[in-house]
Amino acid sequence: MDAPNLEILRQEIDAIDTDLHGLIRRRSEVVAHISSTKPSGGLALRPGREAQVLRKRLATHDGKFPAGAVYRMWREMMSAFTLIQTPGLKIAICRPADQPGYWDLARDHFGCQIPFVAHDTPAGVLAAVRAGPTTIGVVPAPLEADSTPWWPMLAGKDTTLPTVIARLPFLSMPNARARGISAFVLARIDAEPSGSDRALIAIEANNGLSRDRIAAALAKAGLPAFTSALDQVMAGVHHYLVEVPGVIADEDPRLRELEAALGLENGRAAAIGAYAVPIDAKP
Repeated sequence: MDAPNLEILRQEIDAIDTDLHGLIRRRSEVVAHISSTKPSGGLALRPGREAQVLRKRLATHDGKFPAGAVYRMWREMMSAFTLIQTPGLKIAICRPADQPGYWDLARDHFGCQIPFVAHDTPAGVLAAVRAGPTTIGVVPAPLEADSTPWWPMLAGKDTTLPTVIARLPFLSMPNARARGISAFVLARIDAEPSGSDRALIAIEANNGLSRDRIAAALAKAGLPAFTSALDQVMAGVHHYLVEVPGVIADEDPRLRELEAALGLENGRAAAIGAYAVPIDAKP
């Protein structure tokens, strides 16, 4: 290719960059108009809406530009706009010294603009979120091997308790140290549907419950069949974390029916959040 043609192409790229920058500024103006219609002081975060936007962008993407890069660009924009609308926004991350990958998970999702604060334990993250309504938490996804699980605490009635609103990674990054691990995002807002979701139900029981009994009780209460279930015992009390399709509010009457079907005299069943089902990267 000769030099004049190359220069013309570079000028075209410069014009495209100018258009892209102009569209970002225009998007910022629209976000500002939306923000002006909302009460001040809250957390300007729509996890379900964000998942819908990202799914649409990746579903319509083609060409040689990597899908992962498209994801990072949109995540960076959405997180920056969330920060603009939420003064004091910060991310509290459970990042033990021997597990730096959780920092990568949070960075890939929330970008480089929002301040991050590291904590050694999920309990530290939970305390930070409870202390600040504009603090978002990132904690390791539950495992049955956990000796001190964090999720049973979310089943309480205190208004400062957060809910699960997302699962990370939503899209896996090929060069992250976070490969093979997963995390939940906590915030003091309600989970919202994205179109493809998993709800989390915490069940507390004085006696052990088989998975077959839980499945039968879910069906009797009119709830979907579970996709996974964890069983952990603390201080002689059994705690079960059940995932079912959809989004379920804690005031859903089916939860009371579930309690009755399980015969929980002193225990309870509580919805502790939901997350958009993660998507796979395009080749």
